[in-house]
Amino acid sequence: MDRETADGEIRERLAADDASALGMIWDLYSSDLLGYLVSILCSRHDAEDVLQELFGTIARKRAAVARVRLLKPYLFRSARNAALNYIKRSKRMRERTREISEWLVLDGKAEARDEQTGQVEAALASLPEKQRVVIVLKFYRNKTFREIGEMLIISENTAGSRYRYGMNKLRGLLEETSS
Repeated sequence: MDRETADGEIRERLAADDASALGMIWDLYSSDLLGYLVSILCSRHDAEDVLQELFGTIARKRAAVARVRLLKPYLFRSARNAALNYIKRSKRMRERTREISEWLVLDGKAEARDEQTGQVEAALASLPEKQRVVIVLKFYRNKTFREIGEMLIISENTAGSRYRYGMNKLRGLLEETSS
């Protein structure tokens, strides 16, 4: 079943107040949403908390979600809004972006970590959010610029530009730390 067909079925089940719709959303989107939230919050723990909040909101507002025309962009926009609200509530964004805390471990399996991994995390955390998000989705989540554009409701070219600008800044930051 393709995503468009699945999204239609999800909307129908939400409208019918069928609890299985949330499971379908979870199965189709939770992994990508988690990766997206990690790239915004620079913390896997915080991203998991926000993802749970997001699904609670979807459960409470399922009738409204059922009327959404494009489910995937809606979910990613909602995830971003939930992350920004979380940041406002916690008021710890500066500490979180400077903290090196293994936030790029998206699959739950920490590979051998070294000094370079920490430097990359710190450099990524210091990038502007729009660039950091595209880099994480492209490099760590293996998304195409087209998929990133659909998720973030931006053009494929804009996603590519953000990636290039971000990678240039990242190279510069990593060169500074290695010298």
